[in-house]
Amino acid sequence: MTIYDLMPIPQLLDAKRVLCVQPHPDDMDVSCGGTLARLADQGAEITYVTVTDGGAGSPVRTSETELAALRRQEQAAAGAIIGVKDYEWLDFPDRALLDPAQVQDAVIRAIRTHRPDTLVTVDPWLLYESHPAHRTVGQCVAAAAMFSGMPNISPEQSDAGLLPHTVERVVFTFTANANTQIDVTTTWERKMQAIAAHKSQFPESTWSMYQYYFQSQAQTAGARAGCALAENLRVLSPLHLHCNTDV
Repeated sequence: MTIYDLMPIPQLLDAKRVLCVQPHPDDMDVSCGGTLARLADQGAEITYVTVTDGGAGSPVRTSETELAALRRQEQAAAGAIIGVKDYEWLDFPDRALLDPAQVQDAVIRAIRTHRPDTLVTVDPWLLYESHPAHRTVGQCVAAAAMFSGMPNISPEQSDAGLLPHTVERVVFTFTANANTQIDVTTTWERKMQAIAAHKSQFPESTWSMYQYYFQSQAQTAGARAGCALAENLRVLSPLHLHCNTDV
């Protein structure tokens, strides 16, 4: 008997309320936009929580305030293509080191506010991930998945009417340890359109290269899943996320 016999991997396509917590605008569209579009088509309510303002994400020196505003507009355009219903912007400065305690508390608040069954974030344990925001956000979201259902954690939120809430599944994107492949053949073009809406990150000069790379990744994942195009994801339950040497 394995840990997965006792605690099965949750079925992602059963999701009805999805809270996506991303370090920057565009992370969800790039990493799992096809899956999210498919869930949206099935009637799932999808909310994006963006932790940083994205003001540092440019290869050229520019106004951080102007870039942050532009990236918010780009995310709204991309989200409309995917089928995102709601947005929350935490607006932590993009180039500053994030305070894990503040991020974790904000994510717990978001979970208790939106009360999702599914939590999506980036995999903070990706080997060679050098971006501190990705590492911090992913780890804080994983911790929040455990703590959001505990009334003694952030009790002032409960006092304000935000009652504890536990999610059913946690999904890690940008992962090298996938345990789930989702067929995104029918939503692939929407994903590409959504990514292309982030013009500050994917200008025309480099878009063809990125498009080829994303397609190649999806074909490789699709070969594992027995379909044309797929996305690699790691799906766990909160019970898998603590003292579990078999996960």
